Amino acid sequence: MPRFKYAVEQRLRFIDCLVAHYGSVSRAVLIDYFGISMPQATNDIRTYIDECAPDNIVYDLRAKKYVRTANFKRVWD
Repeated sequence: MPRFKYAVEQRLRFIDCLVAHYGSVSRAVLIDYFGISMPQATNDIRTYIDECAPDNIVYDLRAKKYVRTANFKRVWD
């Protein structure tokens, strides 16, 4: 896994934690918690999928959020 800037890694860890505990994550949660823009939240989720855990989450159109897959494995403990 590549190394990330501190702020990016904290957001990626947050995504991993939310999905592990609650089964989903949305851009709105990231925007609210970190005070980031919508494009940044989208980029963080895309980074999580592309570079950290490609099989962990998928977008659910009905729920309008990313949900845990059956293949989910924590990236960070």
